[in-house]
Amino acid sequence: MLVAISAAIALIVIGTLEAAESARQIAELTSLSRIRPNGAGLSALGVAASAGIFIALGWWLHEDRAALRMGALVGFVAGVVGGSLRATLIAGAVRGAIARNAVVPEWFVAAVLIVFVVVSALVTIAGGAALAFAGSRLGSARRTGP
Repeated sequence: MLVAISAAIALIVIGTLEAAESARQIAELTSLSRIRPNGAGLSALGVAASAGIFIALGWWLHEDRAALRMGALVGFVAGVVGGSLRATLIAGAVRGAIARNAVVPEWFVAAVLIVFVVVSALVTIAGGAALAFAGSRLGSARRTGP
C-alpha cells in the first residue's frame, strides 16, 4: 500500500508542476499567440514520467489483477486530487482567458473546471489500469524469461 500511496503522490506532484506552467501560459495567451514548445515539452515529460510510474507500479505488483485494480485506484486518487489541484491552479488563468474573448456567466468557468476534473479522473483511471497491467506483464515476462 505504501508503494501505491507513493505513486499517487508522485503523480499528483507531476500534474501540479505541469499545471503551474500551463497556468502561466494560459495567462499569457492571446488570440495571436501560441503555446510555446517548452510547455509542450514539459507536458510530454510529465506524461512519460506518469506512464513510467504506472508501469513501475504494475511491475512491482507482478500480478495482473492486482495491477489492474491498483492502477485504477491510484489513477482515481491521482485524477481526482491532482485534477482538482490543477483546476485550482489554472482557474484564474482560464477565467481571464475566457473573459478576454467572451462574455459568459460566472458558473461557466466552474462548470468547465468540473468537467476538466471528471475527464482527468476518467483518463487517469483507464490509463493507470492499462499501464499498470502492462508493467505487470513486463515484469512477468522478465521473471519467467526465455
